[in-house]
Amino acid sequence: MRRDLVVQVVLDYGEFVETFATAYEAENYINTNVDELDVPVRAWLEDLRGNVKWTYDILDDDAGIFRLCERPISGRQRLIRNPSN
Repeated sequence: MRRDLVVQVVLDYGEFVETFATAYEAENYINTNVDELDVPVRAWLEDLRGNVKWTYDILDDDAGIFRLCERPISGRQRLIRNPSN
């Protein structure tokens, strides 16, 4: 298998990072641990060489569930939060 095709989702909490195979697993981790860990500072998808494929916005839907939404890579990393957070 080509190593550049294997990817992982990375959640950066500032003091540590967690990695997951899929965005679905990462979303479940965020929503399960939001009371203990709060929301990650940023999230992105990278290949095993460390090349960032794209970044995620972390959005809170109106039901209080956090979702990862893909966006193109830009020079800025940002976290979009709902005012209710």
